[in-house]
Amino acid sequence: MGWTAQPVTELPPKYYLDNFYSLLEFVEEKYGHLLQEDEKSFIARFRALHEEGRCLFLRFANRKGQFFRLNKLNYPEIGALDAPLQELTSAGFCLLLDGSLKTELAHVLHIFNKQELCSIWKLLQPAVKGLSPLKKEDLLRKMLEELDHDGILEAVLALETVVIQRYLEEYELLKFLFFGHLHGEMSEFVIRDLGYVQYEVLDADKLVPKFSSRKEIEDKFWISGVYQQFRELREEPVAEPLYAWYMHIAGRGSQLGEEARPTFDRLTLKTARLLERLQQPDWALEVYRYSQQPPSRERQIRLLHKRGDVQEAMQLCKQIEALPYNAEESIFAQDFCRKLAVKKAVRSTTELLKKAESVQISEEYRYYVEKGVIRYFADKGYEVMYSENYLFRSLFGLLFWDVIFDQDVPVYHSPLQRFPADLYLPQFLDRRQEQLKKRVEELGKRKALLKHLRQTYDQKWGIGNPLVGWHENTLPLLEGACKKLPLEALYQVLLNMAQNLKEYGRGFPDLFMWSKKDYRFVEVKSPTDALSPQQLYWLRYFKEAGIRADVLRVEWI
Repeated sequence: MGWTAQPVTELPPKYYLDNFYSLLEFVEEKYGHLLQEDEKSFIARFRALHEEGRCLFLRFANRKGQFFRLNKLNYPEIGALDAPLQELTSAGFCLLLDGSLKTELAHVLHIFNKQELCSIWKLLQPAVKGLSPLKKEDLLRKMLEELDHDGILEAVLALETVVIQRYLEEYELLKFLFFGHLHGEMSEFVIRDLGYVQYEVLDADKLVPKFSSRKEIEDKFWISGVYQQFRELREEPVAEPLYAWYMHIAGRGSQLGEEARPTFDRLTLKTARLLERLQQPDWALEVYRYSQQPPSRERQIRLLHKRGDVQEAMQLCKQIEALPYNAEESIFAQDFCRKLAVKKAVRSTTELLKKAESVQISEEYRYYVEKGVIRYFADKGYEVMYSENYLFRSLFGLLFWDVIFDQDVPVYHSPLQRFPADLYLPQFLDRRQEQLKKRVEELGKRKALLKHLRQTYDQKWGIGNPLVGWHENTLPLLEGACKKLPLEALYQVLLNMAQNLKEYGRGFPDLFMWSKKDYRFVEVKSPTDALSPQQLYWLRYFKEAGIRADVLRVEWI
């Protein structure tokens, strides 16, 4: 199926083979010159298989795990599996478990359920007792500790034919090159083909490779695999092995280029935070120092201060004040420096919250505080809607739709890509500053703004855009804001968001309300709520821009 084909109601029986052909064609076109011989060999040998063999390999590859029980497999579109399985084993695409593969035993046993594991044990020791109360993981561990491994393997082979798939790394690398990341799934083809998600139409001729060198590919593929290891380690984290594991990968990780570095930064922050929770502040501090991305410097300052290194903490605080990465860092640095100077200094967020206006709301809204405030102001004649990040993100997405999806900016790398690769990066503004300013000039009159908003909303309804929430209230909310807000201030907010949509696309007030003569944004806080630094940032920004926005404290009655 072509990249922009119309949705279908039913997929062809071997749809997954067609999809993999499309993937291979794309990867060879964009990255053929960067593929290594073993990857080229895999592709050639895959194409040399009979169709049923190709289908069976892909069925294996698209299942979870590497080990499969043959008697559990049934693929009507392939038919009998004997011939394609024989072809796959002969060509080296899979192995059949035998006595020479005893080292794989622990992995093999995972494909059996608890009842089946008990049956295998009873085959070897008919008189065994006390297995039923054990959890599966405990049962597995006990089997491997107490039973002869040759005996277990012999019992498994007597019951089952177990298939072990090979070439998974080559298969995963090809998917990685197609999607541009390691968590892309072939099911995304199905989602598109059945019309479950509508994509913005992309011109296949304008797609550009995400990676320009083999090193970029290997770095990103490596750090993505490392991040998956971390996900496994954090399931049952133990401080010392976690720290040792991180320090083992940190040398290479800290040398990664622009494409792979963000994944390493994210891994660093999560590892350090986990070490904090495991009561290892010194190890956490050492790990934090491998990244400067927020909230690394804030956490370093807190840890330094806690262990008495006040001078070093103050020095880092001054660095943030001079060049903050985002609003939260800036406000934290101001507050923390003041705290060090005046030991009982009140946080900026707390100070604003104490001064805020209050309203009395029925306690029946205790768990739906915004609903209670909506009811309160609706009774006073206001139109009131949830706004939070939804209003300004949706407005940005609709007013600048064609700018976001402009393929003349080389940030579209995959036919199934849903948004530009730099959408949440500072480079988004750098590459589109003139286009954004031109659009603002075109919409300098309120009438032109509303017309463009409605036209884009109608034309693009339902098409995937991560900034736009499609809802029956979307257009009324956006129109209400566009009719009431000062235009210059509105565009000022949108262009400020563009400098980093990840950081500045959040923290907006909860509600927007308006009447014929009035409007305001409201950040609602119950008695137990706190104001975040990002919320404080936007409240201050709105005030400076001339947009009315208030904090509202709720008191229960």
